[in-house]
Amino acid sequence: MTTNTLETLRDQADIQVVLNLYATALDSRNWPALDDVFTENASAHYEGVGQFDGRPAIVDLVRHVLEQCGPTQHLLGTYSIEIDGDTARAKCYLAAIHAGIGEYEGKTQTVWGEYRDQLVKTPQGWRIAHRELAIIHGEGDIGIK
Repeated sequence: MTTNTLETLRDQADIQVVLNLYATALDSRNWPALDDVFTENASAHYEGVGQFDGRPAIVDLVRHVLEQCGPTQHLLGTYSIEIDGDTARAKCYLAAIHAGIGEYEGKTQTVWGEYRDQLVKTPQGWRIAHRELAIIHGEGDIGIK
């Protein structure tokens, strides 16, 4: 269990900022901001989608998916962050709402899940080295391929 020193509490807050930056970068389609979320050689496993190795592959994936949507909102909560020196494990719940476009306009797709992350402290700050998305429930169809 993580000891609550001032440094640990600061690290936990910094990690939460990184996790939130991911969500806001996706919703604002700010792809360059993901440089401040993932390490260059990060990996990610998105349940039902696949394994992606390297930050460029992760960014290409989320960009491809979200360019098929209208507005999105990725809501995160119930954070659990454990620090061990310059590494950390974090979990948080996700509720993501995606609006359809074109023939899917007026429809939504909702995903509930949990992000499970391994992070490292770099000279630039905390970054996700590995991300897993575990899907709890999904509902709706907006034609995402």
